[in-house]
Amino acid sequence: MPHDFNQQIIQEFRARGGKVGGPFEGARLLLLTTTGARSGARHTVPLGYLHDGAGRVLVIASAGGAPRHPAWYHNLRAHPRVTVETGAHTVEAEATVLEGEERDRFFARAVEADRGWADYEARSGRVLPVVALTPVSGAFPGPEGAIDAVETLVPAGPDDHAAVMNEIRALMSQAPPLPAGADPAPALPRTGGVPGRWVNATERSAGEAGVLLYVHGGGFEQTQPELEPLMAYRLSQAAGRPAFNMDQRLAPAHPYPAALDDVVAVHRSLLDQGVPAGRVILSGESSGGTLVLSALLALKQAGVPLPGAAVAVSPLTDLTLSSPSLDANDGRDVVGRPVVEHITTQYLAGAAADRAPQSPLHGDLRGLPPLLLVAGTREVLLDDAHRFAAAASSAGVDVTLDLYEDMPHAFHTAVMSEDPPPPAATFLRRLAGWIGGTAP
Repeated sequence: MPHDFNQQIIQEFRARGGKVGGPFEGARLLLLTTTGARSGARHTVPLGYLHDGAGRVLVIASAGGAPRHPAWYHNLRAHPRVTVETGAHTVEAEATVLEGEERDRFFARAVEADRGWADYEARSGRVLPVVALTPVSGAFPGPEGAIDAVETLVPAGPDDHAAVMNEIRALMSQAPPLPAGADPAPALPRTGGVPGRWVNATERSAGEAGVLLYVHGGGFEQTQPELEPLMAYRLSQAAGRPAFNMDQRLAPAHPYPAALDDVVAVHRSLLDQGVPAGRVILSGESSGGTLVLSALLALKQAGVPLPGAAVAVSPLTDLTLSSPSLDANDGRDVVGRPVVEHITTQYLAGAAADRAPQSPLHGDLRGLPPLLLVAGTREVLLDDAHRFAAAASSAGVDVTLDLYEDMPHAFHTAVMSEDPPPPAATFLRRLAGWIGGTAP
């Protein structure tokens, strides 16, 4: 980046506590200050980064695809002690250039999140160095303390937001048909008395591969039976196992804890049928994501074996509605704060908003299985995902937090279209990779 442009970003980053606008709005940036290899002078540059899951952050010496390594890379090779600014915090760190398999593994992870890294490497004609920054003392802070998890921002192209919104509108007006041979099969009476349907995009049985239990969204009070089997089909493809698309009870006729009880009942029924708990994956979006996280806490409290993994896309995790993004992103998202206030009131029907399991953020998160949390940077529930990821990580949970730049609430539903736009296709690909590495 040109020097003047860099300086503008640095000034805005420091003035706004780690946030910038323009082309980098919503991006995960840090400021790296190195000591000049020859001059000994201090130099600061803004860089994108990702977490490595072990308390370090990683930066890549791409130089925008230039044929030579950037100056900051040569500086830290000569003087590994660096300063990292994350917005509200400044951390002294030791820089280590990764080599061999470790470098290749983390570079592949970066490419999975953003193909631009591969383009930079091809254009540069060199192997792009991956540098790990390890705090000398303390830890890199996340939204609420350190997130010792893989936290990735998936960048958006200039037309991605419009493409996703167009696909979602099209899906709402006319649901595409299920693929041939994917006719859903009714599930009663062997699912704890909870209605629903089996959808299998694979040739594997539940006994062989396990089950993905899909909890649909809809603000705790709506269902879309023409779309949900198709979402279950896509999730079954990604998970490599049959999916059960459950029909939980809905508010306001059936407020808390009815829907939560239904999720718990279905999980128990799968165990009763001989499906190993570790082969069950809970997955849900929006209010369904809330129910997934609540169910983990309820199952743990009851002493029931927990699923092997859980996925929550755009979840509401703090029913006190205290997350800053509820106001900061109001008007930028397809869902606004008034809607969230309404559905929360209808669902709780007088139950405490600051108690678990109904408000998952307020629970004891120790001992939960690996979690994949997904959110868009435009959505009002962005900080609900951020805060839950931080709290779960602090409790020792294996957390992966995927943030999709410029995406609205539940953007991933566009995977149901016949030709999903790039962010939705990326979501499905990353989901399959995460499941394959976590609960194969």
